Amino acid sequence: MTSSRIAKHATLGAAVLLVSMCALGAPSFAQEAAAAQVVLRFATLAPNGSAGSRVFDAWNREIRRRTGGALAVRLYAGGVQGDEAEVIRKIRSGRLDGTTVTATGLAQIHRPAVVFQIPGMLRTYEQMDRARAALAPEITAGVEASGFKLLGWADLGQTRVFSTRQVRNPGDLASCHVWQRADDIIMPGAMQAMRTTAVSLQVPEVLSALSTGRIDTVFAPPIAVVALQWTPRFRYMTDLPMSIVVGAMVLSKPRFDALTPEQQAVVTETSTQFNALARRNLRAADEQALAAILSHGVQAVPVSDADRAQWIALGARIRQRVAGQVADQATIDRVAAFAN
Repeated sequence: MTSSRIAKHATLGAAVLLVSMCALGAPSFAQEAAAAQVVLRFATLAPNGSAGSRVFDAWNREIRRRTGGALAVRLYAGGVQGDEAEVIRKIRSGRLDGTTVTATGLAQIHRPAVVFQIPGMLRTYEQMDRARAALAPEITAGVEASGFKLLGWADLGQTRVFSTRQVRNPGDLASCHVWQRADDIIMPGAMQAMRTTAVSLQVPEVLSALSTGRIDTVFAPPIAVVALQWTPRFRYMTDLPMSIVVGAMVLSKPRFDALTPEQQAVVTETSTQFNALARRNLRAADEQALAAILSHGVQAVPVSDADRAQWIALGARIRQRVAGQVADQATIDRVAAFAN
């Protein structure tokens, strides 16, 4: 497969959330949903027609099939209902029923759910799967106590360091200007631990900031770098995953409780099925995106054992700084144990 085709496939695969952050869309399959007796209104940042919205489309068809048309999903794609914070507010007020969120939105629902994304802790999907399974009961209970039903998780790629200069170890970040996503609850503490210059921006501002040199370094998964067209702005990528970007699908708990037991079972079973499919597709798409980036001339910077030790030490400092802000130290230590 040519590099252009790989890039195209990776872009199409950048689904559910990350590709989503700066495009506009419109409600999808509204006519089908209008005919249903009960309609669940979901919002997503994923563009209309993207892989993320197509997952919703397939989910809607399966829900309608299983309920004989009595239940359906109406999707508002492309951020037309606002950013993650606004969508969460609309769900709490009853104007929407559900959404897909990144760690930014998850933090507004139940902060400990973001613990899996602390940099330097979980770097492989196997580690993530084991840690999430172990903490599932308490995380699920915490989300429900905040008024939401956790319908499933979506992994959005392995974060790496992309830069205009070589970054082999944390010390190389001292002279960098690093993007920090606005409203992120983890990265401020991480930036302090890195002793680097952080520049707070919303996702749509990043490309312009890279073009002008306002920032020269980002921590992001390849799938986002390709989908958001950042690849030409970088020369180097540190060849070491730093974390895994997490996302989730949530539904208003009162709205879920108002469904019939049969409808609740259908929503639970089908959302589990389609979120598992999304995770598998996104993991594959991230690998495709990585290949596309390297084929376009971005150089992988090797990390020596000594460099790796410095990154591990940095992760420990970050965990100390965010303890109490994201989760208590005991919870952070439990998750960190799965990286061994």
